[in-house]
Amino acid sequence: MGCQKFAQSVSLVALPTMGAQADESPPMSLRFPLLVLASLWPMLGIAQTSNPRVLLDTTQGPIILELDTVRAPRTAANFLAYVDDGSFNDMIIQRVVKNFVVQSGSLKSSGATISAKPAIATERGNGLSNTYGNIAMALTSSITGQTNVNSATSAFYINTGNNSSNLDANFTVFGRVAHGLGTLAKLNNTAVFAGSDQPVLFPVVRRAVRVENFPILDAHAGSWFDPANSGRGFNLEIARASGGGEQPLMIVYWYDYSAGEQIWMNGAAAFQWGDEAVTVPMQITSGGQFGAAFATSQVQSNAQWGQLTIRFSDCHHAEFNFQSSLGSGNYTLTRVTEPTHIQCMDD
Repeated sequence: MGCQKFAQSVSLVALPTMGAQADESPPMSLRFPLLVLASLWPMLGIAQTSNPRVLLDTTQGPIILELDTVRAPRTAANFLAYVDDGSFNDMIIQRVVKNFVVQSGSLKSSGATISAKPAIATERGNGLSNTYGNIAMALTSSITGQTNVNSATSAFYINTGNNSSNLDANFTVFGRVAHGLGTLAKLNNTAVFAGSDQPVLFPVVRRAVRVENFPILDAHAGSWFDPANSGRGFNLEIARASGGGEQPLMIVYWYDYSAGEQIWMNGAAAFQWGDEAVTVPMQITSGGQFGAAFATSQVQSNAQWGQLTIRFSDCHHAEFNFQSSLGSGNYTLTRVTEPTHIQCMDD
C-alpha cells in the first residue's frame, strides 16, 4: 500500500488545534470536517464487566475497548453497528497527532471510504472526559467553523493526551481502552510526514470484533511451555486452510512424557475471531522408528485420545485444560517465542 495514494483522502476529518478551544477551527476546516472528540475512564485492567467490549486487532498490537452503554447508549450502539457489519475491518488509522489523538473510522486500507450510517445525536456532558485512553466520536463543522455536535457517524479517535479542557464541551466520550495501553503508546509514536499528521506507513485495524474476555489472536502463535515442568511444551499455529477462505484454525503440537516415555499429540480446530477459547480434538501416535527403519505400517494412530481447551489471559499467558485416555489436568503456560511480523504486548 503506497503512502501517496492517500495524500489527499486522509484529510477527511481535520483536528482541532492542540490547546485551542473545541469550537476553534484550524485553517483547513473550511474545506474538511472537524474532528470532534470526547472522554475517558479510570485505567483499570480487563476485569469482568457487563459493558460490551470490542477488539481492535491492529498491526501494532491489540486494543480492547470497553464501551459505556449506560452513559453513552446511543453512541455505543452506533459504534457496535459498524463493528457488527464489518465496516471497521481492514481500516487504517489515518491520523496521528502525538500526545493528542490517534484517529480512525474513515478509510479502508484500499483507500475506499467507510460507508457512513445516519448521524446520531450528541451524548456530550455524560460525565466522561477526554483523558488518556478514552475513545470519542468525530464531528463535522459548518463553513463558519461552528461544530455540529449532532453529526457523529463512523469516525472516532482515542485520546493520547489529557484533552478535557478543550474537547469536553462538544465531543461525546463513550468508552475506554481496557487493554492495550502499550499498543496505544506505540500508535502515539507512529512516524508522520514532516508538517503533517498523516502516517508515513498507515497502521491498519485488521479486524474489529466483539469480545467478552481476552481473545485468541494471530500473535498467540509460537512455542509455549509449562514453568512447572520443563519437559512439557506446545507449539501453536494460528492459520487458515490453504486454497482460500477466511476461517481461522488453531493447530496444536504437544510434546510430553508418560510413564517415562516421550509422547507427541497433535490436533486442529476451527474458531471464530473474537473467541476467548477453543477446544481442539487431539490424536496420539505410537510405534514406528525414525530414520531408515521407518515404516508407515508400524505407526498406530488414536484419533480419540482426548481434547485440549486453550484459553489466553493476555498476550503471554494461557490455561491449557485437557481430558484424555491418560487422565485430565490443567496447565498454566508461558510463551517462549512469538511471531516476528505480529506484535502483542501486555499492559
